Order: sequence, then structure tokens, then C-alpha cells
Amino acid sequence: MTRPEHDGQGENEPLDSCDQRIMTVINELHGRDDPIPDDLNERVLFALELEAELDARVAGISRPTEFTLVRGETELAVGQGDPASITFDCETVTVMVTPRPSAAGEVRLDGWIGPEGTYEVELRSPEGTRRASTEESGRFVLEGLPHGDMFQMVIRPSEELQRDGLPAVVVTPAVRL
Repeated sequence: MTRPEHDGQGENEPLDSCDQRIMTVINELHGRDDPIPDDLNERVLFALELEAELDARVAGISRPTEFTLVRGETELAVGQGDPASITFDCETVTVMVTPRPSAAGEVRLDGWIGPEGTYEVELRSPEGTRRASTEESGRFVLEGLPHGDMFQMVIRPSEELQRDGLPAVVVTPAVRL
């Protein structure tokens, strides 16, 4: 039931000056508190280009829970490790990367992929593509990466790992170094 002062103000009526003022305030709030990223178009084109090229599993960014990671002789309780580390995972593959500053304006990316085995790692960014191969343990390093760039990884397990049930390609979401 509508009140008499709101009669004629239905959802199908044209916007009036009051509606325009409300929309202006909302637009100003969004512009101030949640602006559109300057590189939004680049991010979207980057993701669309990758999807067009690959039929791949997309790994999500993992949120840590209360468990302990064990790799080789070392044990790391989640929450006690490097806060800069990012973990991506899908059903069968987990990728953890830790960006570290190196030369002026550059970043070194230390990474580990599980399950252990050999993988080809492709790091895609607006600056181009970098490649690395993992050790048998799944460890890899990429150096000389520009600080602040968006990057996305494409992981290709060895044929042996694919025979064991891993997908041919795993892609991470794009994140900023």
C-alpha cells in the first residue's frame, strides 16, 4: 500500500530532480570510497585473452585455516609464515608463491607447487611472459619481475603427473605483485 504523497512515483516513472540528487550522491560516494581501478580494462582484456587461448582449470586463492603445512624437513603452521605468501589451489594442484623485493623496483617470486613433481610455469603480465621449470620438489624461482604489475600463472604438469590425474593446465587468478 502506498502513501498518498508517493502516488505517481512508481518504478516505471521517469527520474525527477530528487532521484537525480540521490544518484549524484551515490556516484560521488562510489568515486571516493570505491573508485574504478585505473587498469580495469587491462585486467579484463588479460583474463579474456587467456580464457580464449586455454581450456584450463582455474585455481582460486586459498584462505588459510587451522592446519600445518609440511614440506620436506620443515614444518610451517599457517598464520606463522610469511604474510606476503599467496596460495592458489584447485582440486588437485596447490601453488604457493612469495614475492620478495630484489633489485630496485623489481621482485623475486619464490614458488612451490604440489603435489611434488616437475611443472612448467608461465608467468603472464602486461610486460610479457616469463617461464620457469620446477625442480622435482615443485620449487621454482622467477627473478627481475616489475613491482606492482598484475600477473597470472599458467601451470603445466609433466606428462607423468597428468597420467596420475592432474589437469593439463592450471591457471591462477590475476593478482598484483
